[in-house]
Amino acid sequence: MRVLHLTAGALSRGASRGALWLHEGLLAEGVDSRFLTTDPHPQGPAVTALLPGRTGRWRLMLLRQLDRLPLRAYRFDRRGTLSPGWVGLPVQALPGYRQADVIHLHWINDGVLDLRSLPHCVKPIVWTVRDLWPTTGLCHYPQGCPRQALGCGACPHLPAPCWPWPDPSQRGFRRKLRWLARAPITYVGISPWVARQLLASPITSCRPVAMIWNCIQTAVFRPMAREEARRALGLDPAAGPYVLAEWRSPRSEPWKGFQHLVEILPRLRERGCTLLLFGTVPAELADLAARPGVVNLGRIDDDQRLRRVYAAADLLVCPTREEAFGKTMAEAMACGTPVVAFNGAAPADLVEPGLTGMLVEPERAGDLWRGIETLLPRASGMVADCAERAATRFSTRQAARAYTDLYRRVLAAPSDGEPG
Repeated sequence: MRVLHLTAGALSRGASRGALWLHEGLLAEGVDSRFLTTDPHPQGPAVTALLPGRTGRWRLMLLRQLDRLPLRAYRFDRRGTLSPGWVGLPVQALPGYRQADVIHLHWINDGVLDLRSLPHCVKPIVWTVRDLWPTTGLCHYPQGCPRQALGCGACPHLPAPCWPWPDPSQRGFRRKLRWLARAPITYVGISPWVARQLLASPITSCRPVAMIWNCIQTAVFRPMAREEARRALGLDPAAGPYVLAEWRSPRSEPWKGFQHLVEILPRLRERGCTLLLFGTVPAELADLAARPGVVNLGRIDDDQRLRRVYAAADLLVCPTREEAFGKTMAEAMACGTPVVAFNGAAPADLVEPGLTGMLVEPERAGDLWRGIETLLPRASGMVADCAERAATRFSTRQAARAYTDLYRRVLAAPSDGEPG
């Protein structure tokens, strides 16, 4: 059984990283897995560039710009959260398509894949859905908008166009409804919440839907002594409490909820907490990094250093409103660090109150603070449970075995695609 994966984006971050870990887990299980990526510097066994060389990079850049053309009629700074998906490469043109038994799609935006080619694919397709883009006309997260159930249109995430221009959200919804319903796709939600959204969507509900937890490297992310982790990061091992969070932009990603964390910062300081922040500092929050009681750890690409960051903290705060999985939450749990999160979307599935953390009412900064205050004295007693639950649910080995079973099922099922 040969599986051909396709993903867009840098392999060191986000959805592509999770896809790569799954690929490595499949290789370890003896599956003939091949991995195509738009990363210009692919590394790893059986990992190759989708379009190699300078010519390939220019072609991918052109496809990305063409895919964004429908958004040029709007003046706003959140184009990265919306993807028209109207151009791309045919699935049949992928290197290794003919030899593959199963085509496995991951995050395929930025003009990477032409959705019109999918109904003519003669191979079964497994699509791991890492955000809600397949269920909407344009956005990756609806942010509470219910219009995707009605066919989109009048998109609340788009300002008034600068010149007369048809709404790309409604056109995108109609294209997906027409093309994806006829394609031999089995969708996989990376959390129960994503699977429920797929089953409820007019676009995806007519195809099979499975749920397989997203995977992390539990062999890397595992508990270590808190004092040792703090010393390695240059933190006072006897100080604390340390509350950890990831930088997010309230301007471009308001659903990530970082604004609620900013709101409770004075209470954290009053309690004597130090706020540890990692990731890229948003431009509009540059002054926050220099405030008393805040330690900016910067962007971290080294997994061993990231493990120390998780282990050094007393708890992780995840104030997101919509999240397909929550990789930072899963990695923190694997390192023995409990999580405070809003009770909604995937965090409500990941966090088990009293065992691996605490859930609080969504979008209430006061409740977020009370959750932190309540969990802090209990956090040290949750280390073993957090690590055990993460290893049981999110390991690459478990995910690889679940996908291997799924591949066998889709290969055994009668074909209902429309080969061209």
